[in-house]
Amino acid sequence: MTKQQKLKKNTAINQKIVFRLLTLLIPFIILVFIEGILRTTGYGNNLNLFVQNTMKGYDEYLQVNPIVGKKYFQNFHHTTPANDIFLKNKKNNTFRIFVIGSSTVFGFPYNRNLMFSRILHKRLEETFPNKNIEVINTAISAINSFTLLDFTDQILKQEPDAILIYAGHNEFYGAFGIGSNETMSRYRILTQIHIQLMDLKLYQLLRNIITSTKKTANNTSKKEDRGTLMKQIVGNKQLLLHGKEYQIAMKVYRQNMNRILSKINTSHTPVFLSEIISNVGDLEPFNSATADSLKAAIDVFKQGKEFYENGDFANALDCFEYARDLDCVRFRASSEINQILHSLAKEHKTTIVPMMKYFQENSPHKIMGDNLMIDHVHPNIQGQFIMADAFFKSVVESNLIDNKEKIYFNTSKYFKTHYAYTELDSLVALHKINNLKSYWPFVADKSTYTVYAKNYKPNSYVDSLAFFVTQNRDFRIVDARLKLAEEYKNKGMLSKAFKEYDALLQTNPYVAINYTDAANCLIQMSDFEKALGYFKKSLEYEESYATHYKLGELHLILTDYKNALKSFEKARILSPKKSEINKFANTYLTLLNSNREDYAKEVASDFVKLKISN
Repeated sequence: MTKQQKLKKNTAINQKIVFRLLTLLIPFIILVFIEGILRTTGYGNNLNLFVQNTMKGYDEYLQVNPIVGKKYFQNFHHTTPANDIFLKNKKNNTFRIFVIGSSTVFGFPYNRNLMFSRILHKRLEETFPNKNIEVINTAISAINSFTLLDFTDQILKQEPDAILIYAGHNEFYGAFGIGSNETMSRYRILTQIHIQLMDLKLYQLLRNIITSTKKTANNTSKKEDRGTLMKQIVGNKQLLLHGKEYQIAMKVYRQNMNRILSKINTSHTPVFLSEIISNVGDLEPFNSATADSLKAAIDVFKQGKEFYENGDFANALDCFEYARDLDCVRFRASSEINQILHSLAKEHKTTIVPMMKYFQENSPHKIMGDNLMIDHVHPNIQGQFIMADAFFKSVVESNLIDNKEKIYFNTSKYFKTHYAYTELDSLVALHKINNLKSYWPFVADKSTYTVYAKNYKPNSYVDSLAFFVTQNRDFRIVDARLKLAEEYKNKGMLSKAFKEYDALLQTNPYVAINYTDAANCLIQMSDFEKALGYFKKSLEYEESYATHYKLGELHLILTDYKNALKSFEKARILSPKKSEINKFANTYLTLLNSNREDYAKEVASDFVKLKISN
């Protein structure tokens, strides 16, 4: 064979290889092209954990994505995360904490002012007044360790100074749980691939088509069962302790949490890993079944009650906890979850927050029940403060925040007494829980379901507002609070009015007007020093002519002429064209009292001109 023939042959072979490669690449090229088209046309959702804050004037902030839950739920509606925001460009004096978990971390059934993370935020601010404290709550309801693992890399990119974790109850029935109706696969790797692919618009399109087709196919004339998400999300009600599905869930939890801690430790970020708690003393098991050597959960629970009545509290506690572990409807994590957490904490040299100890010390005979729990796993108001206290002490004692700047901090009891929550919070939560408990699994017999909303009759104005909040999506607790505050003000009950305004700003702590509303109420109460602090806090989020002017007036009342002058000067810069004339008169008086006669004449000149123009 001549050189020319060999060359032709090699060329032909190379052409075949190139052709085959192109043939293989064509499908991928088409997919990339479709992905590009979908992105260009704006199809699908941005499912990143953090997105640009959309509020006017808050361009420098990021927020937790309100629709991030769409990434994990296709059969059920996801909850919206808390409205926490944080600066894109972290300040030098900032201590930034991210909190991850599910409904307990989200504060269910309470409003955002009673999330333990908000309480913790407030306590840290008071303890370290010279630090810019940021606490960002990323929780949404009904998620588990799969979602938390997906969050981790995105959180680490935001330069956290600490990460707090409370998670473990939703490994069976949360999104992608093995016993859930909101699941993907019993194989961990396939679920992880699905979660990663959800960032692609093309994959979102395919999922939406499949979901729509399924809903159409399943759409029959049969009336859908009433019930809560808690009822509808359960796929398997017979998850036996140490059974096959149970073991898979425990293995997946350990693997996911191990991966989360490995990622965090690689970034050298301190992590606080909390034990999880549940109602064991006042909640019968949701479902009992006997198999092999396992006893029926209800029998063990009843035995615990007998021990308790006879004063044998140690054995009663053992029975209650074992009855929870035997419960075949696994809304409450078994004891094994805390064992896994301790094992992983030791392996990764991670701080364990001894939540069990905190709750048991505040429970009669160390048996947690309705005294601190509002249902099966969610703490009541007292419980929320205990959770905040446990994390607070762990963070403070770690000395991660500059210990030199720490000031004396009030006890948790004092802090709870002075924190911003009201009767409205308790009543809204009560109606949510009563509605939840009117369905399975709290009511076993379907024939005994009651429609709570149709049977309940409010017994006061506050109660009627609270009840209406839970029945009307367009009427938020924020709206109820404002109505209630106005009602109290009209009746001269200023202290109660202030409490509502204060609770409102803890619900939305990033909105300047909430601070000014509270401050104006304090002025009517003649609490000028406290009002001063609220006006100053509002300026962190919005520079305002009115706020600077109010500060000037307050400084004047408190005979602080130097700061009054500074505030009035800032007000003049921001002053609208049509300001009230008497405000310049007050400025003039301040200047005279502070021996600034030359500047006072300049202000007087402006005052005269303004008077003429008006």
